[in-house]
Amino acid sequence: MSSKKHNVQGFFEEKFMPIAAKIGNQKHLIALRDGIMFTMPLLIIGSLFLILAELPIDAYQSFMASVFGANWQAFEGVAVNGTIGIISLIAVFGIAYSLAGSYEVDGKPIDGIPAGVLSVAAFFIVNIVSVFGTGEEAVEAWKTSVFTSEYLFLAIVISLSVAEIYRFLLQKKFVITMPKSVPPTVSRSFTALVPGFVIIVFFMLVRLGFSFTAWSDLATFVQSVLKKPIELAGSSYIGTVFACLFEHTLWSFGIHGSSIMTAVMEPIWISNAGANLEAFKAGAQKLPNIVTYSFYENGVWMGGSGATLAVVVYMLVFAKSKLVKQIGRLAIVPGIFNINEPVVFGLPVVLNPFLMIPYILAPIAVTTVSYFGTLIGIFPYTTGVIIPWTTPYFISGYLMTGGNIMGVVAQVVLFAVAFIIWLPFIRIWDKKHYLSENQV
Repeated sequence: MSSKKHNVQGFFEEKFMPIAAKIGNQKHLIALRDGIMFTMPLLIIGSLFLILAELPIDAYQSFMASVFGANWQAFEGVAVNGTIGIISLIAVFGIAYSLAGSYEVDGKPIDGIPAGVLSVAAFFIVNIVSVFGTGEEAVEAWKTSVFTSEYLFLAIVISLSVAEIYRFLLQKKFVITMPKSVPPTVSRSFTALVPGFVIIVFFMLVRLGFSFTAWSDLATFVQSVLKKPIELAGSSYIGTVFACLFEHTLWSFGIHGSSIMTAVMEPIWISNAGANLEAFKAGAQKLPNIVTYSFYENGVWMGGSGATLAVVVYMLVFAKSKLVKQIGRLAIVPGIFNINEPVVFGLPVVLNPFLMIPYILAPIAVTTVSYFGTLIGIFPYTTGVIIPWTTPYFISGYLMTGGNIMGVVAQVVLFAVAFIIWLPFIRIWDKKHYLSENQV
């Protein structure tokens, strides 16, 4: 049995971990993760204003109306449009900036700012200007939906493309080199001049080329051909469970699975959240997506990856061994804020074939119960608001469902599911250490 266990562990260490490590260090995935993070402060701030305006407590709504007037909620639209409403514009800069900056020329990191700026320019070039009104009152403008999460996949395609073209031209020395006496800010502008011209012309040709196709423009092509299949895969139960399994398998071997998984899935889940938010604001009876950013990062991450808040509560309240109880004391405060390194590395879970089982199985079970509970109408949909992943469990259930108490009830049920799965494993682990500590 021991030999078989070591053979399995050896296989993962020799075959699986090197591949996973390469995926974790892949420049484009890292750029996606870091670029999307540029949008997170705006998403959280915008969601906070939405919660303040839409909090479904009659006494609160009456008080605010009496103090600020009947139209006191007018700030909501302004704040949401200026934060959540521009995340594609922020992402198109952030991703190109991050990817370009990960490359080097002559042993020095590339300045990613010009790539980010050029990416924004390319984003505007490929998006068709719409005409609003007729005659002298006609106005040309970009639709505001262009800047929302609806066009996040277009932003990803453009930003990755711009960064790669910019990197290639710099590495091939297609630049204007200024004397060292020229100030860096001026020199930077001239360095970006030739690559910038090439990039702008390239995306103008892309726009022209797509005008002869059935899609008419790049944005329509990305939305209909690329975005929909990816969203369907990432929004489905199977896709979400696969992401969950992949993330927690990596964690079990000491690799930061969350950073890899979120780099791929966050754009999908943020886009889904945006669609839910629009439907929620419009008063829709049923929201379009079950799986959103908050569904996973505030629901499945219960105390962190592995749904470990349940096991921390057991360790703190019921554990008999000194070691396990001490880990519970150390882990409870971080666990409340969904940080679980004391559990993952303290029990430990990493490279522990026994505790890997509940660590992987519990979040999959939580995902399953949450998904189908929402599908059949027992649990409420997440409204699309983005709250920090460190928001304590149960509080997050109320906030992410638009102030629905059933969101809290759902999290109580999910906590019980995780607790039941962890229970036999942590009891055996606790008993093992208790007997070891009390040997004479």
